[in-house]
Amino acid sequence: MKFKRIVAMTVLSAMAGFATVGSVQAQEFKDRNLRFGHGMADNHPAGQAAKKFSAEIQEATGGKTKISVIANQALGPDPQMLGALQGGVQEFYTGSALGMLGQVKELGFQDVPFLFESEAEAHAVFDGPVGDYLNKKLSAVGIHVLGWWENGFRHITNSRRPVNTLADLKGLKLRTQPNPLTLDAFKALGANASPLAWSELFVALETGSFDGQENPIVLMNTQRFYEVQKYMTLSGHVYSPLIFAVSKKFWDGLTPEEQSIMTTAAKNATDYQRELTASEVEVALENMKAEGMQVTSFSEQDLQKIRELVPPAIAPHLEKIGPEFMTLLQAEIAAVRASTKS
Repeated sequence: MKFKRIVAMTVLSAMAGFATVGSVQAQEFKDRNLRFGHGMADNHPAGQAAKKFSAEIQEATGGKTKISVIANQALGPDPQMLGALQGGVQEFYTGSALGMLGQVKELGFQDVPFLFESEAEAHAVFDGPVGDYLNKKLSAVGIHVLGWWENGFRHITNSRRPVNTLADLKGLKLRTQPNPLTLDAFKALGANASPLAWSELFVALETGSFDGQENPIVLMNTQRFYEVQKYMTLSGHVYSPLIFAVSKKFWDGLTPEEQSIMTTAAKNATDYQRELTASEVEVALENMKAEGMQVTSFSEQDLQKIRELVPPAIAPHLEKIGPEFMTLLQAEIAAVRASTKS
């Protein structure tokens, strides 16, 4: 009997211990109401992936961490949201990283024409040493990268005329990314290139302040650019990623367990976002055609002319980005290509 009482007491003590651990674990997550801002439409793959990430975090924390996903630059333009991340005012963001170009010069490489041959090649580079290099640079200025999402290859649209040859670009007023490298590349091709805030672009195209722009297919479709643009040229001149990031100030205040949960959820969201974007490209293109957009492509001869004209124009910018980083980038691209061909 004495033995049974000892066993029973031991079991009860163990159960009490488990209950204590369980209650500590349940209390380990603080009640948090966080914000995830981006500039795309709510139905863009990035918007959908942001909501997936939010739902997974809420479930993993027993409902204690809630993340509101806020689309269409309702929290401000991309540079403002990136600044809010640095200050810890906004917790999560996805969109262009070029607002950080003044602090992380290496980000300028994103607009180097014809750098990548495929989305898979770009993913492998961003997920490897090149991504690690950029992530460290961004961490040093207050932004913790959770992943690099898919935006896709950029193509040219305009409302004035079909652009079937390089000569057809001459004189078109095109909105481009706010990257001096991009501006000089398009000017070398004869276009009148100027930067413009993303939030102002649709109205600028609608009023004719700009003739055209260049962006990935899915983004153009979800933003309904076919309502204000008639002609598309499938140029595929630049691969454009989206940064998926969290405020480092906020990140550093999380427990290791919370960081682990967010890292796992971020990886899941990244895989989902890339797959979703890939599945929507053809659908988006066909929809824009159905809406009246005329789609053409450059000939191989014109593409070759572009490859000859652009390098001298962007050479000074590559020097500013830095030989060390460009050497790393080119080596990684070569390594990825070699591995896929072997």
